[in-house]
Amino acid sequence: MINRLHTVAAVLAGITTSIGSASSPPVTIEGLFTDWSDRPVVQTDPTGDGELDLTTVRITDEPDWLQFLLESPVDFDLSENNELVILIDTDDDASTGLQAEGIGAEVRFVFGDREGRFYAGPTSNPQSGTQIWHGDLSLQSAPTVTSSRFEVALSRKATVGGTPVFTGDTITMVLVDGGGERVPDAGSIRHVFDLTPPSDDRNVSLDRERSDDVRSISWNVLNDNPWDSEESPKFARMIQAIEPDILNLQEIYDHSPNQTRNHFVAWLGETPGDWHAAGNNDCKTISRYPILHSEPLSGNLAVLIDTTDVLGRPLLIFNLHTPCCSNDDGRQWEIDEMLQFLGQVRAGNHDDIPNDVAVQIAGDLNLVGFAQQLESLVDGNIINESEFGPDIAPDVDGSALLDPFPLQTESRLAYTWRNDWSWYWPGRLDVSIISDSVLEPGRQLVLETRRMSAPRLAEHGLQADDSGCSDHLPIICDIRKPSSPAGDLDGNGVVDGGDLGILLAAWHTRSKIVDLSGDGYVNGEDLGLLLADWAE
Repeated sequence: MINRLHTVAAVLAGITTSIGSASSPPVTIEGLFTDWSDRPVVQTDPTGDGELDLTTVRITDEPDWLQFLLESPVDFDLSENNELVILIDTDDDASTGLQAEGIGAEVRFVFGDREGRFYAGPTSNPQSGTQIWHGDLSLQSAPTVTSSRFEVALSRKATVGGTPVFTGDTITMVLVDGGGERVPDAGSIRHVFDLTPPSDDRNVSLDRERSDDVRSISWNVLNDNPWDSEESPKFARMIQAIEPDILNLQEIYDHSPNQTRNHFVAWLGETPGDWHAAGNNDCKTISRYPILHSEPLSGNLAVLIDTTDVLGRPLLIFNLHTPCCSNDDGRQWEIDEMLQFLGQVRAGNHDDIPNDVAVQIAGDLNLVGFAQQLESLVDGNIINESEFGPDIAPDVDGSALLDPFPLQTESRLAYTWRNDWSWYWPGRLDVSIISDSVLEPGRQLVLETRRMSAPRLAEHGLQADDSGCSDHLPIICDIRKPSSPAGDLDGNGVVDGGDLGILLAAWHTRSKIVDLSGDGYVNGEDLGLLLADWAE
């Protein structure tokens, strides 16, 4: 999949200049970056003039967001181990705010410290003003792992102590780092907000695309919170709205698999005895389809589900909860262990699991730190080969797996973890990755009720604060038997140049036929899905 993304980026680079002047679709904060390709570069900076070397800055905005893309020649972690500071003059008035770097900055935020200051009045003391955290700015960023590119969004409706942060239609900004970097080298970056009418909001149905789609969820439920008297009704409403067939749950420490099954299935109004359950440590899997086999992998769970009647083959699920925070080595170790197990299955060396089984990797992977962990989940690259053997080909056809990068139902954000009181801003810590050579994805969503409209909440019997029952959000993954390739737009049975021509002709339009990803626009995500089905 990583190679496919590189292919998508290369093709986009070649076509965006020839597509014309169609308006750009809104930016999605998920860590794929294709939607930035036709945003102008507002600032470049030479390489080698600082320890943390930034070379390119792009800026755009929407009515609710200020968004910018930072690019560097090297990988780093935006959320820690750096001294990168952003100064934003939010009223374009050098006489107000913090007098620094030639501007009057109302906002000074240190990314590596994950905190900053808001200056309501003029000052030359950076330690004055009001301390702020990511939540005060509704800061969003992707990816949460190491990268050479980061997209960041700040809310244009942010307030600190009741005072609006952004008060004008123009801002200036400067980026500085303790290692000597300054962008720009002199002066500041100026951006005028686009005041044209906003594009349509994202609004994707929570319902299945097809009634026979198999729906699974992955959800870290936070320390047995479904049994908490205050939180239990929130979980019940969300489970009833989602109507899952398979539940992959994490952080259930004090209840057995059967207790978990009985509790959740009762919310669905069904008979618990008709469902099946397996578990290891805090990982519990509940299924309306029979469980044929399960076994532990460290603190994680491998479970084989009999989905032959609905998917044409059984489904092997890895329900994972890998180590948290700075324990990169521990996360990679458990991922490598899982990949070794999958490699043995693919080689036909497991007595209870067929080698052509469909696969889903789901769970709270705590994806912060090194990007290698996410890459390994998709492409089968084992890092600790002396312990777990060589790399594997994870999908049935020998290809990489598919990471669908699900978005929230009514926002172009992909975070799956949010704690407004934590030092860390929201991030995509959880995944649901599938073997797309034998499975066709349907809806791929993250359910975040705090960003849903009142009509949509009412439609599904939800309340706005229901997602606060856990610090993680449920990932919804619908799958089905493969039909004709999604990218076969001309119906000739293969995905080829004719289909690419149809897609490019509809570029940046709202064509429902060509919008393969269902996000409301024909863009790089749709091109990526088409290329994934490209004829050999």
